[in-house]
Amino acid sequence: MYGETILKIEGLNKSFGITHANADINLELHRGEVRALAGENGSGKSTLLSQIAGIYGSDSGTMYLNGQVYAPKSPMDANDNKIAIVVQELGLIADLPAGINVYLGRTKKFSNHGFINHKKIFAAANAELEKWGLPKINFNRSTDGLNIENRKMIELTRALSSDPDILILDEVTQSLSHDNREVIYELIKKFKELGRAILLISHD
Repeated sequence: MYGETILKIEGLNKSFGITHANADINLELHRGEVRALAGENGSGKSTLLSQIAGIYGSDSGTMYLNGQVYAPKSPMDANDNKIAIVVQELGLIADLPAGINVYLGRTKKFSNHGFINHKKIFAAANAELEKWGLPKINFNRSTDGLNIENRKMIELTRALSSDPDILILDEVTQSLSHDNREVIYELIKKFKELGRAILLISHD
């Protein structure tokens, strides 16, 4: 039995030039629900997730978050509304330490007189790993020195560090080993048990 409605979408549309990516999309997501989007490649699944996450705006239609009109202007805006996304493409800054990438754009709370306290930021990132049961990562290492799986886990840690009520996963398991896929499945179960919601696309 699901909880209350957390996200409701009515008549959402998005076009890129003459291409209609999404037309008249309706969706209702509840607390404690894991919703997978199905469809052929190019059917607009990732576009819809990007609209919800503030990456793309919508041409028309309305989204409601906890009963209030929701129209995110950016991913940071979505984060502020407790929605976070992990996408297929890696979006990390390669020459920064992994821990800085986790809190990119949010390092102010770890700063003293304009200088980032690396010890505090790495400790906070490690606390997120422990909280969600994710594999250990050396957050002090430069991101470009880590393999693709670790980089994907950094992006997942970044999303989780915003303490989202809705976590959006766009084919995140594609580049992961069997063991790390199991980590993702356990995370999804935990999210569900906590009464939060997940939207995902997966080929598993």
